[in-house]
Amino acid sequence: MTSVGLLAGAASASVALIAALELGSPGLIGNRLAPGSAERSPQHARRRDRLQSRRAYDRSVTPGTLIRAAVALAWLGPCAAQTIVGSIDFFASQGVDIEALRARLSVRSGDTWTSESKERLTSEIMRLLGRTPSDVASICCDGRGKLVVYIGLADRPGPSVRLRTPSAELSELPEGILLLYQQLDAAWERAAATGGDAVREDRTRGYALSNDPVIRATQLRIRGFALENQAALFTVARRSSNSRHRAVAADAVGYVDHSADQVRVLTRCALDPDPEVRNNAIRALSVLASSGIALASPIPHDPFIDLLASPRWSDRNKSLALLAALTERRNRAILRSICERALQPLIECARWSWSGHAYWPRVILGRIAGLNEEAIRAGAGEASIVDLALSRALSCADRR
Repeated sequence: MTSVGLLAGAASASVALIAALELGSPGLIGNRLAPGSAERSPQHARRRDRLQSRRAYDRSVTPGTLIRAAVALAWLGPCAAQTIVGSIDFFASQGVDIEALRARLSVRSGDTWTSESKERLTSEIMRLLGRTPSDVASICCDGRGKLVVYIGLADRPGPSVRLRTPSAELSELPEGILLLYQQLDAAWERAAATGGDAVREDRTRGYALSNDPVIRATQLRIRGFALENQAALFTVARRSSNSRHRAVAADAVGYVDHSADQVRVLTRCALDPDPEVRNNAIRALSVLASSGIALASPIPHDPFIDLLASPRWSDRNKSLALLAALTERRNRAILRSICERALQPLIECARWSWSGHAYWPRVILGRIAGLNEEAIRAGAGEASIVDLALSRALSCADRR
């Protein structure tokens, strides 16, 4: 089959759900997830891929070189050394015959993931579709301790949302905080290898504190640094030309005392040109949104709705988490906006193989359809809830 044969038309399922929301049906929910960062060496890339994981329905953050402050709340398993592919899913795949493409790829579920696997997939997709994948993210781990691989097929390299222009300012962080994040990185790697409840976290203060004593102690030291250096963190996060320093600063801004300025800085960083900076900023915002504390300033939802259609998995993952938290009270305006602008990518994410990563999009879809919250939470672990939500949305539209 040629690349032309793989590019088949994709049907849209958006009309009924949009109509249901426009006519006033209630709606949605959320919380967490994501990876991404520049690869500085093959060793760096392998380390990042080993650690790209997070909670079943919460997040999955790219370990990059620095930021590991995202692993929260369970389902991790002993996967640091795991290299067996559990599933391969696609996104931004509109117009592509996925099953035909899957059949032509040499990497499949059950295979061993090696340092060459990503390169092989990239070259094969280039040959079959005539373009390189927008993302190939290997995330550790599913409920069986196996890798979950996500392949983006967008025909553009970056999000359609307008990202801010990179700064040329030379502001940087002191070496001490960079070393602290390297220690955090190592602690997360150890926790990922150990598994269990060690990676659960407390968010009630508006910032994340792990149950793991080593990680928690490091996070508390980051909190201490953030309290004493808030102005410097804000400056570096917004203006530094060094993406590594911006990524650390964005995460550390999540540990300052909550304020409207904190929300503004994190929102700005959420549109940074570097994906790891975006990941860490959106992660910090989702921790805030799900903490239960009174927000000094509302977190805007528009940028994150647009990021649901991003060609990068981490943008989608973290934005789903944040939008889930922002819409827990079923704000109809936000739900309608998601439905009108990002329903197709939402459905795409809800159909992912592993229910851990599909959980929040399924919950959101169920809320859009007006399903009972208890039923949504009980059924979001199963793929059948997607079709139920779509059929219920149609009946809701008909009733109104």
